[in-house]
Amino acid sequence: MNAAPRVHRLAIPIRFGVADPVGIAYYPRYFDWFHQAMETWFSEGLGISYAEFLKETGFPTIETNCQYRRPCRLGETVTVELRVGELGRSSMLLKYRVVGAEGELRAEAWNRVVLMDTNPTSPSYFRPLPIPDDLREKMLPFLEAAPNP
Repeated sequence: MNAAPRVHRLAIPIRFGVADPVGIAYYPRYFDWFHQAMETWFSEGLGISYAEFLKETGFPTIETNCQYRRPCRLGETVTVELRVGELGRSSMLLKYRVVGAEGELRAEAWNRVVLMDTNPTSPSYFRPLPIPDDLREKMLPFLEAAPNP
C-alpha cells in the first residue's frame, strides 16, 4: 500500500486589497496564491531556492483551471494545499485545494507547468527540458498515486 502523498501548505490571509467591494476574494487572486504556493514549495518542500532555480530554468504554466466552491472572505485566513498530480518527462500537473479554517473546500484547481531553459545563451533557450533526476526525486513524495484501473 502506498503512503499518502506529502502536501505543501501555505496560509493566505484575506486582506483588504485582495477582496472586492462586498468582501469576497477577487477570483484572479487565487492564481497568484497558487503561484505563491509553488514558490514556497520549492524552498520549504524541495529545499531549493526558487530565485536560484529561475536563473537558468523556469516552470511556466501552459494550462490552468479553477473551480470555485465557496467564497473566501475578508478577514479570514485560508490554506492553499499543493500536491503533484502527474510528473512527466518535462512537465508536471500541480493540484491545489483552497480550504477554510474548518477544513471546508473553497476552491480546487490545477495547472500544468513545463520545465523550460531560460538562459538566453543556451542552444535550448525557451525549449522544454527534462526534469533532472535529483529534482524529480524531491518531487516524488508529493505525487498522488495513480488510480487503479
